[in-house]
Amino acid sequence: MSAKENMDPAEWIVINNMFEFWDFVGRQSKTLLTKADFKAILVKGSDWPKRIFNLGMEQQAEPSVFKKLADEIQAGNLPNMITFTESLAARYQEALSAAGFSPRMKQLGMMIDLSDAVFNEESPSVIHFEEVETEDQAALFAVIAASSFNYHVGPEVVASLINRKDRVRLFIAFHEKQAAACGLIFYDEQGHAGLHMIGTLPEARGKGLAKKLTTHLLQECIHDGKKLCVLHASQAGEYVYVKLGFTAVKDMITYHITT
Repeated sequence: MSAKENMDPAEWIVINNMFEFWDFVGRQSKTLLTKADFKAILVKGSDWPKRIFNLGMEQQAEPSVFKKLADEIQAGNLPNMITFTESLAARYQEALSAAGFSPRMKQLGMMIDLSDAVFNEESPSVIHFEEVETEDQAALFAVIAASSFNYHVGPEVVASLINRKDRVRLFIAFHEKQAAACGLIFYDEQGHAGLHMIGTLPEARGKGLAKKLTTHLLQECIHDGKKLCVLHASQAGEYVYVKLGFTAVKDMITYHITT
């Protein structure tokens, strides 16, 4: 039985957008590993989006799978990060713990109905946005993301996403003509939008850029005819998204092995 049949519809929509996005990135960058029980991205030279995911989404996971994954991680054959939505994390908690996995980070899945949403707020003249369309812009996006999230983002992975505006649109925000923030929209196969990789350079924080950029992305979603948008928020970003009208759904939890 699939997770969709046992999961709250909103939770499935939110986590499915994330997993579809990682699947898309893996296919575009030719780094996707697909197994019967899970998927993984085996990208080299980048910490993003090196991840195991989709476990338990299409069929019930056997407890033995977790021990096999742990062995492969410790052998260096798989990334040491595996992500679940909250309900599946609870379902597999005992098997995860028995195999040596412990929580590494948590992000809150959120959702907004765009059907009647209006975002008329104009950005001040010191802020403008550029859509990423060239390899040089992709490299700049990667630099901003890496500094914002404090992990390496391979420019070649980002470059593999450009020229697919039917599925993904990447943007850079500039403050006083200086690149300051990044973010992207991913359109999944269900027709929903997801906001990802929203980050601000440390030296540019405190200027309201995250809110301005998110508003710009939402305006683009509406322009593209999308009715529903989701994202996964850090604790620091949650306040910004609530102010824009996002509501909480469920957490996304990533586990790793510490030994």
